[in-house]
Amino acid sequence: MEIEEYGNPASDIVLIQPVDEHDLALIENEITAIADNSDKDFRLIAVKVDDWNTDLSPWQAPAVFGKDAFGGEARDTLSAILPLCEDKSKAYCIGGYSLAGLFALWAAYQTDAFSGVAAVSPSVWFPGWSAYAREHV
Repeated sequence: MEIEEYGNPASDIVLIQPVDEHDLALIENEITAIADNSDKDFRLIAVKVDDWNTDLSPWQAPAVFGKDAFGGEARDTLSAILPLCEDKSKAYCIGGYSLAGLFALWAAYQTDAFSGVAAVSPSVWFPGWSAYAREHV
């Protein structure tokens, strides 16, 4: 996984966001929108995933749209992200869009490393998600 960093590296607020190539192409717009709509200093760490359906899905599932199945390797992705959250003097928030939004929700069930979650249009249609969420309240 590649890591791209934006904003103030010394900020006490760190946003973690799984991204792909499409997201990276537009991330400057996102940084500008956050800065324009908040008076908070922040650092954004974009974690580029190699395979969206594999790296962000919490468990394996058959293809729902198209022919690409879900690989269920979210645990590995989270394991790669958690070392980025070791400075206890900082507040870490995780977020994402679509399947990355579902990943962010799932990650919040796995660890208390994040003080906030932003799940934008999360893929809560993911097979088995509703039952998982009910069982882990």
